[in-house]
Amino acid sequence: MQSTVKKVLVVLAAALLSNALIGCIKPPTVKLHDIDIAGFDFNKIDLVFDVKVTNPNDFQLDFSDLAYCVTSGQTEIVSGALPSPVMALSGNETTVVRVPVSLEFAGLASLMHNVRAGESIPYEFSSTSKFHFLGLKIPVRMKRKGRLPVLRKPGWRFRKAKFIKGPPSWLELSFEVDNPNVFELPLEQLSGALKYGDDVVLRVNEPNLKPIPPGKTVMFVVRARADGRGVARAIAKALISGQKKSFAFDGRLKMGVPKLLRKMLLEKEPKDE
Repeated sequence: MQSTVKKVLVVLAAALLSNALIGCIKPPTVKLHDIDIAGFDFNKIDLVFDVKVTNPNDFQLDFSDLAYCVTSGQTEIVSGALPSPVMALSGNETTVVRVPVSLEFAGLASLMHNVRAGESIPYEFSSTSKFHFLGLKIPVRMKRKGRLPVLRKPGWRFRKAKFIKGPPSWLELSFEVDNPNVFELPLEQLSGALKYGDDVVLRVNEPNLKPIPPGKTVMFVVRARADGRGVARAIAKALISGQKKSFAFDGRLKMGVPKLLRKMLLEKEPKDE
């Protein structure tokens, strides 16, 4: 009987102490501070949500984890979490936690299907952060609403290769780029190899490329010196062995960050909820 009473008293004392501690702790604040574009390619957009976190207490809190979700209406666009633990937050400290979020064009396609180029769709960035102090868990939730501009998947393809008149060691490669968006796409670099079957005919590393205007499909041409041995092997296979193949380009077209896109993401900045 006495042991049961002691257990009850211990539980009550722990509960009272816990309530007293909770009453002394000011809840941290979590707010969306900024949105940055870390990368843009033909498959996805890499965003970074800068979240400002403030500990208003005089003592340290352990910031253990942050889970986030980006939705539009009832549709989830992307969700994830930062690796745990996040950090220790000193007393009266404010810091910015960077939350990387990748938006896949494939996942955005259904949302953008019926949206016109000049329109936008609503989105909500929500997060749940957990802080700890002396074994107590302090959850903090945050929501931020905004508008997401129309984002449609651009595309690019290799079209053809031809020898240039004059020295036979130079070839001209033609590529086509589709930009279905309302902002200009900067192109930074084309790199890769032109192949005839398995043989490398030439290699390309071209950084001087013009941007693609909004809503346009543009053809561009680059010239490069052929690999003599690769050309010789390709000709031998085509003429002597009768192994006729097609030219194929194996490489990468790197895009820069569209400046107008960042402006579109930030121009209407609603208040935090």
